[in-house]
Amino acid sequence: MNDVGTALSQATRKVIPFFELSRLMVVAVLGSTSRLVYKAQSKPNGPWETKWSPIDTTQTFGWIAAGIAGDGRVAVVGQRASGQPGVSYIIEAPDSMVVQRWDPPVDLGKPAAANNLSHLAIIADAGGRLEVFALDVIGTDPGGCRIWWKYQNPDRIVQKEVKITPPGTKTPITITVTETAPPLKPWSDWFQIPGGLVTLQAKRNADGRVMLFGVNSLGHLYRNEQKVAQVLQPGDWTGWTRMDDSVTGTFGVFSATLDRRGAVNLFAVSKKSSQVLHARQAPSGTPTWAGWSTPGYIREGVETLAASIDGDGHIVLVATDKTNIDNMNQQWNVDTQQWNGWIAFNSFNSAGSTPLLALDYNADGRLALFSSRGPDVPSYRDLWVITQMKLDSSEWELAWTRLAENDIRQYAVVRDLTPPT
Repeated sequence: MNDVGTALSQATRKVIPFFELSRLMVVAVLGSTSRLVYKAQSKPNGPWETKWSPIDTTQTFGWIAAGIAGDGRVAVVGQRASGQPGVSYIIEAPDSMVVQRWDPPVDLGKPAAANNLSHLAIIADAGGRLEVFALDVIGTDPGGCRIWWKYQNPDRIVQKEVKITPPGTKTPITITVTETAPPLKPWSDWFQIPGGLVTLQAKRNADGRVMLFGVNSLGHLYRNEQKVAQVLQPGDWTGWTRMDDSVTGTFGVFSATLDRRGAVNLFAVSKKSSQVLHARQAPSGTPTWAGWSTPGYIREGVETLAASIDGDGHIVLVATDKTNIDNMNQQWNVDTQQWNGWIAFNSFNSAGSTPLLALDYNADGRLALFSSRGPDVPSYRDLWVITQMKLDSSEWELAWTRLAENDIRQYAVVRDLTPPT
C-alpha cells in the first residue's frame, strides 16, 4: 500500500467506533418473591426490556453472583434460600442466540462444615474454567467468615486406538493417539482457603490467574492469587497478603480492575480519611505492588465507589460522596498515572442506606452506571441505570432509567456476549 493509502487506512480506523457484539444484562433476586430473574437491553446499545424474566422458577435465592463462562455464555450462581441449603449453578442455554434460554439448575451442594453461604463470586480462570467462591456466614475465624472454593474440573487426557492406512500402502495399521475428554466429575469438591473475611471479590490477572481481594472483620484489606494457570488445591494459592497500613487506615468498600498495561488496580475507601486510595501492580502480572496513592480528593468524603474500564481500556471511577452526589474520575494516561480529576455529574435525591454501585460498558464502549438505592430490608431497593453520552465522555445522560422499583435484594451486572438476534 502506498503512503496515501496507508494514511487513509489509518484515518478510517480512527473514526470507526469501538464495537462489541454484546448487550448489558442485570441478574437479580427480587425481594418480594426471592426469585432469580434477569433484565437486559433489547439489543446491543439498545433500550432496556420492560419486564423482568425468570431464570429459574423452581427455587428461591439469597446471595447471587454472575459472570461469563469460557465460551461467552452468562453463568449465575445462587445461594438457595433458607430450608434449601446449598448453591445452584445456572448457565445460559447454547441456543440463546435466537431466544434467551437457561439450562436447568445444577446443584453444587455446600461445604459439609458450612452452615450457610454468602458473598458469592464466580469467574472464569486462565483455562476458561469457572471457579466459585463463597463465605460461610457463620464462620469461626476471628477475622471473619470461612472462605470456600469450588471449580469446574479440567478436561482429561485420554489415549485412543485408531486405524489408519499410511500413504502408499493398502494395509491399515493401529496407532495410539491422545485426545481430550470431559472430566468424569464436572465440578470439584468444596475446598477451604485458609483465612477469614467478611467481603470478597474475584478478579483476573492479565494472564488469567485468579486474584482474590477481601476485608476481614477488623477492616484489614488482603489479596491472594493463584500461583499457576491451572490451580487444583488450596496449596496452589500464594496466601493472603495484607495491603493496608497505619497511613491508609482500615478499609470497607473496594473495587479492582485491569488497566491498559495489564496491571491490576485496586481502589478502596479509607475509613480513616473517607477518600479513595489507589494501589497498582507493578510490573503487571507480578506479586509486586506500588505504594498507596490517591487519584484525587473529594471534599465531602466518599461513601462508596465502583471501578471499571470503558470500551477503549481507560480506567473510570465513580464515587458517591456523603452528600449523595455521584462523582466521576477517568485515568487518561496509565504510564504517568494521570487522571482528569473528580467531576460531580449527578445528584440523586434518595433517602436510605449507602447505594450499591456497578459499572460496565455498552457494545459501543460507553459506560453504564447502575445504582441500587433506597431503604434496607424489608423495604427493598430501587435499581437505576444511567449512561455516558459518548465513549470517553465526561457527560452523562440527564435522566436515570428505573429498572426496578423497591424490589431488589441482590443484583449483578454482566455483558451478555451471545445476545439473541
